[in-house]
Amino acid sequence: MKTEKFQAPCVPLITNDPMFNVWSFADKLTDDVPRHWTGARQFITGTIAIDGVLFQFIGKLQPDNSRYMTEFPALPQTDLTIRPMTTVYTFENETIRLRLQFMSPLLPDDLMLLSRPITYLSYHLEAKDAKPHQIHLFLGFSCELAVDHATQSVSFDETAYSICCSSGTENMLRRSGDDHRIEWGSFHLIAPHWSKVALPAQKLCSRIHSLYADKMEPTNPVNYQGPGGGDPAPEYYRDYESTAIYPHYPLLLAESRFELNGEKEDFLALGYDDIKSIQYFGENIEAYWRKDGDTFLDIMKKALEEYEEICIRVKSFEDALLQKANALSPKYGDILSLAYRQAVAAHKLTWHDGEIQFFSKENYSNGCIATVDVTYPSIPLFLIYNPTLVEGMLNPIFKLIEKGLWEFPFAPHDAGQYPLANRQVYGYSTSYFFRGITPLEKQMPVEECGNMILSVAGVCYAKKDFSYFKKHETLLRQWADYLLQAGYDPENQLCTDDFAGHLAHNCNLSVKAIMGIGAFAKMLADTGREAEAASYREKAAHFAALWEQNARTGDHTRLAFDQEDSWSIKYNMVWDNLLELNLFSPQIKKDEIAYYKKRIHAYGLPLDNRSDYTKSDWQLWSTVLTDDPEYFHLIIDRMWAFLQQTPDRIPFTDWYFTTKPFSRGFQNRTVQGGLFINLLQF
Repeated sequence: MKTEKFQAPCVPLITNDPMFNVWSFADKLTDDVPRHWTGARQFITGTIAIDGVLFQFIGKLQPDNSRYMTEFPALPQTDLTIRPMTTVYTFENETIRLRLQFMSPLLPDDLMLLSRPITYLSYHLEAKDAKPHQIHLFLGFSCELAVDHATQSVSFDETAYSICCSSGTENMLRRSGDDHRIEWGSFHLIAPHWSKVALPAQKLCSRIHSLYADKMEPTNPVNYQGPGGGDPAPEYYRDYESTAIYPHYPLLLAESRFELNGEKEDFLALGYDDIKSIQYFGENIEAYWRKDGDTFLDIMKKALEEYEEICIRVKSFEDALLQKANALSPKYGDILSLAYRQAVAAHKLTWHDGEIQFFSKENYSNGCIATVDVTYPSIPLFLIYNPTLVEGMLNPIFKLIEKGLWEFPFAPHDAGQYPLANRQVYGYSTSYFFRGITPLEKQMPVEECGNMILSVAGVCYAKKDFSYFKKHETLLRQWADYLLQAGYDPENQLCTDDFAGHLAHNCNLSVKAIMGIGAFAKMLADTGREAEAASYREKAAHFAALWEQNARTGDHTRLAFDQEDSWSIKYNMVWDNLLELNLFSPQIKKDEIAYYKKRIHAYGLPLDNRSDYTKSDWQLWSTVLTDDPEYFHLIIDRMWAFLQQTPDRIPFTDWYFTTKPFSRGFQNRTVQGGLFINLLQF
């Protein structure tokens, strides 16, 4: 039973899409400034004056460390709770209790709402001593949220519901990359009931110090700029004024004064209008929420009007999800709560040419967009809650081929590099060209064919509808035939675990091919083509029997057919159970799990014998091979321990060591949708 409070290594705050994506990289919200998932500073500050005594509760007052400044004391943080769509901090002293909630309503059954780029920030303030108190709240949001780097400029404006800063459209969809933040469009502070202004961060510091420094112990006699001052900053920014982020760090400020008698609550919203979201085969296309003609002004109005209803819907969804997860393990509930927003917000939802696109960004890797072997591990979450989103992940790949932009008989790896989905980039680097490496050498032929077939099968069996299979049957047949030819004993090639390098005769990759052929056969049978289905099924069964004979070594199976003293997690075999293909014997699955139990370390099960690192998604997939609650808890408890003990303050990594609690690489990736696999049933 879980008794220790869960402490995530990094806490989601604003999570809407890969660009509008801010986390706290600290245990306490005042230990550091909030940051974009890449680690780049995106300064948010929150202060509260209680009867003239000021406390910090978000970040710092100074946005950088260019000058020493004595910060006001932090209001003690006493609790932190992370749920799938909400993060709740509690701060309190002997006088008041402040509950602060960040909520991104990523409800999967409401694509308009899921696509809406708005996060809510609300508070509930309570007088613990039952006395009246004078309250002065400041919430400031840096215009860093609207730029890629601090040398870029923003201008200011206001709407009926917001004040905003804009980096314009000059850089809109001009370049791609992984360590890349938004550099076009407008960041909005939506707070109708608050006083709002745009001003330099140092002016906020000066103003707060002038109001409350006499209550500070010790008093700081040095102003923000330090001796000699520096370039003068304006008191406020006016509409249409333009300024670079550095050196004055402009921010949008919401301010509220009131007398607290008992309890009070209020909210504001943070939104981002990116105008055009993705470049899709040369055309700049819009987010899904614009599909029916809404403007950003329209959705701000809806966001305010629908707030209470959205809160109820979010809580209902979270309660239902956590009830299922906690029934398996409360620690599993914690893990899924941390994974949910990360997995969803690593995508951008768009609408074009009569269909949706749900573009993944391969974060902290190479920044690829619509990566097939990132889609594959992430789909359990989306198959459970809305399989149409999986269609959205696959549509760009089918469109790529439809446009004649793919030259190989096997499936592609990606559709470009985020946010430019124009054609595959993986394997086409000029550095490979000059080293004599051909695009073919860097592909994943068996991997991606299996991924596409299995993902389509997941859609069909989750929806109980084979329309998507029928629409793409020609290509799926081509890839199934490729697996028949090249899948059982793969040549020297990459699989999704490409960080481990090329490998010939990969037993787990062979399993993927067998699963792909078997899934294709099952879809044929369930659409009335029994004779064709029998042919594919027979070949898949033959391969499976041959595999059990050739892959086994003693009490387990090998990493590669030609490596006798080796082993690996056979995570691809999960579809044998989920799709009821029943191609592999129950005994070989039981033997695998028994062997895995012998190989588990303090923080998890290694991916294979080549290293002590693991992948979070593949570990959990292995728990579905058999009905073994003991093994499930071994994996969950160790993953929870890793999250609890790692010193790496980064969004939920999926690639980490099992003998020591350190990340090996990757963060904030959508593949954590795969952790939901224990809730997936067809």
